[in-house]
Amino acid sequence: MLKFTIRIFVVAAIAYIAASQLVNRSLDYLLDSVSADLSYQAVRGQMYALHKELDPIEPESRAAFIRDSLRPHYGLELKLVTPERIEATEKERQDLATRGFIMRDEYNTYLAPLPGEPRQWLEMRLPGEPSLEKWITWGAWLALCMVLAMVLLLLWALPVWRDLDALRNATLRMGQGDLAVRVRLSHFSGIRHVGESFNQMAERIAALVENQRSLTNAVSHELRTPLARLSFEVDMLGQEKFLPKRDQILHDMRTDIGELEAMVGELLVYARLERPAEDVVTQETVDVRDWLGEALAQVAHQADARGVRCHVRDGLPAHVQLHPRYMSRALLNLVQNAVRYASGRIEIALTGCPAGGYELVVDDDGPGIPLEHRGRIFEPFIRLDESRDRGTGGAGLGLAIVKRVAASHQGTIEVQDSPLGGARFVLRWLSAPVTAD
Repeated sequence: MLKFTIRIFVVAAIAYIAASQLVNRSLDYLLDSVSADLSYQAVRGQMYALHKELDPIEPESRAAFIRDSLRPHYGLELKLVTPERIEATEKERQDLATRGFIMRDEYNTYLAPLPGEPRQWLEMRLPGEPSLEKWITWGAWLALCMVLAMVLLLLWALPVWRDLDALRNATLRMGQGDLAVRVRLSHFSGIRHVGESFNQMAERIAALVENQRSLTNAVSHELRTPLARLSFEVDMLGQEKFLPKRDQILHDMRTDIGELEAMVGELLVYARLERPAEDVVTQETVDVRDWLGEALAQVAHQADARGVRCHVRDGLPAHVQLHPRYMSRALLNLVQNAVRYASGRIEIALTGCPAGGYELVVDDDGPGIPLEHRGRIFEPFIRLDESRDRGTGGAGLGLAIVKRVAASHQGTIEVQDSPLGGARFVLRWLSAPVTAD
């Protein structure tokens, strides 16, 4: 914090010096004519009196007269100069014609021509400020300005210092495991946006940790059942000598192992899709009919076994923009979910939205989903009671994966009542349609 304060102080000092020079030069430029008039009025009497004294004197005697008779009494630096040293500018010649003398050196030197030959000019120089007094004045002003700048800087830096200290303490507490810590800063704080960013980060970290904790607990619970069955089946296999029963036990063991493999695969996909909301996947243009056909082919055997017919509605666009692997997984999960719970029919529709993007709808004629449970079914390992239970199969991550795929496409997923009597899943994502039939 000390380095930060020193940097601010140095910047403020440089800014003050630059501003002072700018103000001084601006005032000199704007007030030059006023200063010229004041200087003229101040010295014209002296210049007139000196002319009266020197005009009658012969040019050869003027130097001695100035040295002996004028300089001791006037207290001014007086001397004679030749015309060659003057080299008057156009403006100075105009001043000479109107005022009778020339002013130079910020109105500290005055020049006037004298009559007679050879030509001579009288130079009158006002006494300058003592150098020590000038430096003392500058030093006093500089010290005063520095003190004032430091006071103002401290008045500004102390609240910032306090807020930064609060932010540092909150960071330390979060590093020690306190994920509920938040920074509360004034609306007038200079680092309020930093505090808001910290709070957003803390909320996301807390949500991620809680999600991981819940997921870990759920995974351990989900793995316990098939592992317990496998352990029991291994014990039975060692005791059972009758071949048909051994074959049945081996079949059950393969089923449990397949369930574990499916669950691990779902977990890998779910973890791979864990990304910030603003991290959008790269979309590609795919043929809609090929894309839908591949997904339906994967569930054809399951649908036939359950006596479910899959129907794709007309009006499909020719092409669609999406991430092929992720969106195919979302479509497959939705169709498998519909086949699992449908009584005999599911319908699939895909349309382009007028405002841009797409809408995928999957309807089934199953028992539907109660309104109070529709917000929970997209959480990992959530299974509802009644007909949608463990007996229908599934690893419990299908709809959670669909939700993450939708988020990766800047889209949404929601559940509605289906016209077929069951559940309707509506997946929308942002993308501009490419071509149409």
